[in-house]
Amino acid sequence: MLLSANMIRLHNTFGMKQTFDLFAQLGFRGMDFNNDVAEYHTAEHDEAFYADLREYAREKGITICQAHAPFPSSYVEEDKSEKRFWDIVQGMKNAACLGAPMTVVHPCCHLDYAIEGNPEKLFAYNLAFYRRLIPFAEEFGIKIAIENIGRDTVTSTPERLNRLYDTLDNPVFTVCFDVGHCLLQGVDPAEAIRKLGDRLVHGCTHVHDNSGVKDEHTLPFYGIVRWEEVMQALAEIGYAGELNYEASNFIKDVPPALYADGLQYMAKVGQYLISRFEYYKGIGKE
Repeated sequence: MLLSANMIRLHNTFGMKQTFDLFAQLGFRGMDFNNDVAEYHTAEHDEAFYADLREYAREKGITICQAHAPFPSSYVEEDKSEKRFWDIVQGMKNAACLGAPMTVVHPCCHLDYAIEGNPEKLFAYNLAFYRRLIPFAEEFGIKIAIENIGRDTVTSTPERLNRLYDTLDNPVFTVCFDVGHCLLQGVDPAEAIRKLGDRLVHGCTHVHDNSGVKDEHTLPFYGIVRWEEVMQALAEIGYAGELNYEASNFIKDVPPALYADGLQYMAKVGQYLISRFEYYKGIGKE
């Protein structure tokens, strides 16, 4: 299992190439390329720019193992939703140029899920939204990972995510399992992993912890997730992807001069989690 992380906080401080340098120096071998940065979900840069970044990452031993589409995916105002759709398409194209095998595209959550009738409206809206992305995913040769997000949304429980994924029923789709978001919904992450099962095997993860109250995006063991059980469940389903951090809030309040020290510790925690995954994976082969 490869250790990866979202690049957003470091990129905003150091820029892209120095972020690759830090990742390589501190024990990360993968990167979640975040298209929330506006320049990466527009046509500001040409394909040569992304080809150069891809080669620089390769030289540093860094794989762009997933990308992050701009968030949110939709708005109450339809004109804003339409513009965002094309931002997502451009981000997918740019991610494909970087060599990312998949991009996480968040479900549309612009309606209040608690209002009667909205759950089915959102389900239908998301079916149309994701189906509209299929030809672009096929053209760019990139998969779309559907993430579980928020409290009471169209994907916030494994049952809801499974329903959307299974109804779409197209090989361009896979699943992104966000551990912290699952906890906020009040669902046990290990149980959710087992319910997602084969849908997640070739997908990706967003690994972070929280108190169960706020979406804190902090480091494992600094919240209430039971990480031993999570790694065991991932091993049981045969998960074949990376351990990908979305936990940069762990270093948000320290000076940039200390970022490297924080990242080095994050890498050690990640490698420990990977060792537990490998342990349970080995038990399954006995």
